[in-house]
Amino acid sequence: MQRIVGLDPIVHDQDRILILGSMPSEESLRQQEYYANPTNRFWKVLGTIYQMPIEDYDQKKQILTAAKISLWDICHSCTRYKSADATIKNVEPNEIPVLAGDKKIICNGKTSYNTLKKYFPELAERAAVCPSTSAANARFRLNDLIEIYRKELR
Repeated sequence: MQRIVGLDPIVHDQDRILILGSMPSEESLRQQEYYANPTNRFWKVLGTIYQMPIEDYDQKKQILTAAKISLWDICHSCTRYKSADATIKNVEPNEIPVLAGDKKIICNGKTSYNTLKKYFPELAERAAVCPSTSAANARFRLNDLIEIYRKELR
């Protein structure tokens, strides 16, 4: 397996929330956009909650700006088979404490949370864990995800 490197964070001066994923999918890395895989429901969830369009990446990033949300991944680099979180190994974490500050932390899925807990246990203690928005997490319907994330994003 080849070592892969994630994306730079999306951050704004007045952000109050940090959403952490695990590592961008192959499609996200190819496009250099967070949650670029069309089957991932992340942008549909945020677009619905904030009632904003998600037709292109600029519109998606505008949601983050308006909602005062920073977006990053726990892994700076790792090895992984395809886009499967279950195969993530050899993690080099991002400098999450630097970006987290006193922001509310929301982990998009258990892999993100478990990796945060391994490398930054003091941050994991105050992090909320939401179900993964990946299509691989078929247990949660879109409406379920919207309601769960809506509660955490208050």
